[in-house]
Amino acid sequence: MRIIILGGGFCGTIIAKKLEKQKTLDIVIIDKKEYFEYSPSLWKLLLKPLQYEKYIVPFAQFLNHSRIITDPVLQVTPKFVETEKEKLTFDYLVISTGIEYPIFLDNTQNVFTIKSGFEVLQNSKKIVNAKSILIIGGGLIGTEIAGELATKSPEKQIIMVHPHDRLLERKTKSASRYAKKYLDKRGVQIIFGEKVVDYQNGIFITNLKRTIKADVGIWCAGIKSDPWFMKEFPPSIFTELNTLKVNQSLQLENHPNIFVGGDITNVLEEKTAANAKRHGSFIVMNILRSMKQKQLIVYKPRKGLMIISLGRWDGILMFGKFLFPGFIPAMIKLIIEKVGIKRL
Repeated sequence: MRIIILGGGFCGTIIAKKLEKQKTLDIVIIDKKEYFEYSPSLWKLLLKPLQYEKYIVPFAQFLNHSRIITDPVLQVTPKFVETEKEKLTFDYLVISTGIEYPIFLDNTQNVFTIKSGFEVLQNSKKIVNAKSILIIGGGLIGTEIAGELATKSPEKQIIMVHPHDRLLERKTKSASRYAKKYLDKRGVQIIFGEKVVDYQNGIFITNLKRTIKADVGIWCAGIKSDPWFMKEFPPSIFTELNTLKVNQSLQLENHPNIFVGGDITNVLEEKTAANAKRHGSFIVMNILRSMKQKQLIVYKPRKGLMIISLGRWDGILMFGKFLFPGFIPAMIKLIIEKVGIKRL
């Protein structure tokens, strides 16, 4: 029985690792890379690119029986997955390809996102040499990057532009206040209520015609789901935001042998590594139950623990409305990072 897993991130790798315990399964994992990348910490490489190997683990190091394919995917249909070199049928398919981080500017020279280690390494020299850096977006990623740069490179001018009236707008106001106070104290200039809409000759322009001169821009404003490879599926499986519709068992709508996990689902919960891992473990249980023709279990979204780093020695721990800031959250997040990588 063949199980194909599209995407080797948090969701896909945990599925492959757990299913390998079933010795009779033919497991295929398809990803652009030959390794797992610990994406929540990639922004740390902006100033320390030589630490990249700390955040990657080759699939071959922890997957003993899975076949790894890095050929580009051409299309996915309800019956097969086609890459540049072959067409693979499946008994079960898992789609966990994640989301895109588009830059909504015509000119993207000296503007980049933190979507892969390779991209961060390509641009880290620009960050190291820059005297002024514009962070576009004050959500989770933008706030963490601002905290890192302001703490470790206090000589740089750090500017943030955020379209909302406070940082971390999806979190509690107390978390927003703590993050802003931390960044204010370290000289970060924060501009609220504006969007960057243009970039010309080293000048960023907002929707209110404000001009901001910066050597480099880090785009942290918005995500996009783009399952372009699923053109053979009916339009009904896609939401207005192009995420994939799943039922309460994380099966693709009207496709019982296709499961979907991670950021690309339409599940109403924060798009985090922890939730992607929960999806993975849940999907494994339901694939095994499906194989035995047992009733599938129901996935229940939850608001889990979340920690935001502010440099190495400070952070914010959040659980629902509970907030605990300071040194301890920063250490907890560091431990989670080290344990998460080591357990692969």
